[in-house]
Amino acid sequence: MNGIQFPGAGTPESAPTCAGPFGGVQIEFPVSFDLRIIYTLAEAPDFQAALAATLARISIPCSLIQGVAKPGATYGRMGARVTVDSKASMDRLYAEAAKLPGVKAVI
Repeated sequence: MNGIQFPGAGTPESAPTCAGPFGGVQIEFPVSFDLRIIYTLAEAPDFQAALAATLARISIPCSLIQGVAKPGATYGRMGARVTVDSKASMDRLYAEAAKLPGVKAVI
Protein backbone atom coordinates (compact mmCIF):
# COMPACT_ATOMS: atom_id res chain seq x y z
CA MET A 1 0.00 0.00 0.00
CA ASN A 2 1.24 3.51 -0.68
CA GLY A 3 0.02 5.02 2.58
CA ILE A 4 -2.70 7.16 0.97
CA GLN A 5 -6.03 6.96 2.76
CA PHE A 6 -9.37 8.14 1.50
CA PRO A 7 -12.06 9.34 3.91
CA GLY A 8 -14.92 6.86 4.19
CA ALA A 9 -13.08 4.18 2.21
CA GLY A 10 -12.47 0.68 3.38
CA THR A 11 -15.73 -1.17 3.90
CA PRO A 12 -18.34 -2.30 1.40
CA GLU A 13 -20.99 -0.59 3.52
CA SER A 14 -19.37 2.78 2.91
CA ALA A 15 -19.02 2.27 -0.85
CA PRO A 16 -21.18 4.49 -3.05
CA THR A 17 -24.26 2.87 -4.52
CA CYS A 18 -26.08 3.41 -7.76
CA ALA A 19 -29.81 3.14 -8.31
CA GLY A 20 -29.23 2.06 -11.91
CA PRO A 21 -28.78 4.07 -15.09
CA PHE A 22 -29.50 7.77 -14.63
CA GLY A 23 -29.97 7.38 -10.87
CA GLY A 24 -33.16 5.37 -11.20
CA VAL A 25 -35.00 7.93 -13.35
CA GLN A 26 -37.40 6.23 -15.76
CA ILE A 27 -38.04 7.28 -19.35
CA GLU A 28 -41.58 8.50 -19.94
CA PHE A 29 -43.00 7.58 -23.33
CA PRO A 30 -43.58 8.86 -25.89
CA VAL A 31 -40.14 10.41 -26.19
CA SER A 32 -38.53 12.30 -29.08
CA PHE A 33 -34.77 12.43 -29.53
CA ASP A 34 -32.03 12.64 -32.13
CA LEU A 35 -30.80 9.17 -33.09
CA ARG A 36 -27.15 9.38 -34.17
CA ILE A 37 -25.46 6.84 -36.43
CA ILE A 38 -21.84 6.54 -37.52
CA TYR A 39 -21.33 4.49 -40.66
CA THR A 40 -18.73 3.61 -43.29
CA LEU A 41 -19.32 5.66 -46.43
CA ALA A 42 -17.98 2.99 -48.81
CA GLU A 43 -20.44 0.40 -47.49
CA ALA A 44 -23.51 2.65 -47.60
CA PRO A 45 -23.53 5.09 -50.54
CA ASP A 46 -27.23 5.97 -50.01
CA PHE A 47 -27.45 5.62 -46.25
CA GLN A 48 -30.09 8.33 -45.83
CA ALA A 49 -32.57 6.44 -48.05
CA ALA A 50 -31.83 3.15 -46.28
CA LEU A 51 -32.42 4.76 -42.87
CA ALA A 52 -35.67 6.40 -44.02
CA ALA A 53 -36.92 3.06 -45.39
CA THR A 54 -36.04 1.28 -42.14
CA LEU A 55 -37.83 3.87 -40.00
CA ALA A 56 -40.93 3.61 -42.20
CA ARG A 57 -40.85 -0.21 -42.12
CA ILE A 58 -40.77 -0.31 -38.30
CA SER A 59 -43.30 2.55 -37.97
CA ILE A 60 -41.03 5.02 -36.17
CA PRO A 61 -42.08 8.62 -36.85
CA CYS A 62 -39.21 10.78 -38.05
CA SER A 63 -39.35 14.52 -38.62
CA LEU A 64 -35.81 15.10 -39.89
CA ILE A 65 -32.92 13.10 -41.32
CA GLN A 66 -29.63 14.78 -42.10
CA GLY A 67 -26.01 13.77 -42.26
CA VAL A 68 -22.44 14.89 -42.59
CA ALA A 69 -19.86 13.27 -44.84
CA LYS A 70 -16.74 15.22 -45.73
CA PRO A 71 -15.09 14.58 -49.11
CA GLY A 72 -12.45 11.87 -48.81
CA ALA A 73 -13.67 10.77 -45.38
CA THR A 74 -14.03 7.13 -44.36
CA TYR A 75 -16.98 7.62 -42.03
CA GLY A 76 -20.21 9.57 -42.19
CA ARG A 77 -22.62 10.73 -39.48
CA MET A 78 -26.36 10.63 -39.84
CA GLY A 79 -28.95 11.98 -37.45
CA ALA A 80 -32.68 11.32 -37.36
CA ARG A 81 -35.19 13.07 -35.10
CA VAL A 82 -37.42 10.20 -34.02
CA THR A 83 -40.30 9.56 -31.62
CA VAL A 84 -40.78 6.23 -29.86
CA ASP A 85 -43.82 5.28 -27.84
CA SER A 86 -42.47 2.38 -25.76
CA LYS A 87 -39.31 0.65 -24.60
CA ALA A 88 -40.05 -2.15 -27.06
CA SER A 89 -40.14 0.29 -30.00
CA MET A 90 -36.93 1.95 -28.78
CA ASP A 91 -35.18 -1.43 -28.54
CA ARG A 92 -36.40 -2.36 -32.03
CA LEU A 93 -35.24 1.00 -33.41
CA TYR A 94 -31.69 0.49 -32.15
CA ALA A 95 -31.60 -3.15 -33.28
CA GLU A 96 -32.84 -2.37 -36.80
CA ALA A 97 -30.59 0.68 -37.23
CA ALA A 98 -27.57 -1.41 -36.21
CA LYS A 99 -28.35 -3.87 -39.04
CA LEU A 100 -28.04 -1.22 -41.77
CA PRO A 101 -25.03 -1.64 -44.09
CA GLY A 102 -21.87 0.07 -42.87
CA VAL A 103 -23.14 0.97 -39.39
CA LYS A 104 -20.39 1.21 -36.80
CA ALA A 105 -22.31 2.85 -33.91
CA VAL A 106 -25.88 3.85 -33.03
CA ILE A 107 -26.27 6.32 -30.17
